[in-house]
Amino acid sequence: MAQTAPPKKLTPGILWNQILPHHITYIQEGHHGPIIYDFQDPNCPYCHVMYEHEAALIKAGKLTVRYVPVAFLTPQSPAEAAAWLQSPHPLAALMHFETIVGPALRSGSYRHLPKAKPTAKTAKELKMNLEMMNVLGFEGTPAMLYRLKSGQLGRIPGMISEKQLTGLLPRLQ
Repeated sequence: MAQTAPPKKLTPGILWNQILPHHITYIQEGHHGPIIYDFQDPNCPYCHVMYEHEAALIKAGKLTVRYVPVAFLTPQSPAEAAAWLQSPHPLAALMHFETIVGPALRSGSYRHLPKAKPTAKTAKELKMNLEMMNVLGFEGTPAMLYRLKSGQLGRIPGMISEKQLTGLLPRLQ
C-alpha cells in the first residue's frame, strides 16, 4: 500500500506566500515597500480613513497594500464591491470610489456610488474573501494582516492612525 506524505504544517510563510496570494481576490496598490493585506467593506467609514492613511505611504514608495474586498456591512456592499472587482481597471475603480465615498458616508446617500450586479464569479470571490477574513480571526473591517521581519504574521483589527502605521513600517518584511 502506497503511503502519502503528511500535509505540510501551515506556517506563516506558507499562509503568506502560497495561500493568501492565490486563494483570495485583492486589488493591489503600490509596488514598493512591505506588503499588507487590508480587508475592506465599501461601506466601512473606518476603511475609508485607513485608505487615506495608506495612500500617502503608497505614494511615497514605502508600502504596498493588497485591498481585499468583503461585502457584509450593508445591502449595497456586494454591488459596490462588484463595481471594483468587475471593472476592467479594478485599482482605478477602487481609487475613484474612495474619492466619492466620504461624502456618501457622511450624508447617508449612496445613490451616486458605483454599483454592479455581482457575477457568480465575483459573488464566490467575495464569499471566499470573507471566509478568509474570519479564518484569520477578524470580525470586522478594516482588518490588516502583515508579515514581520521575524517571519511571524501580525494582525490589526480595526483602524489605526497614520502615525501608528508609519511606525509599524520598519518592523515589516
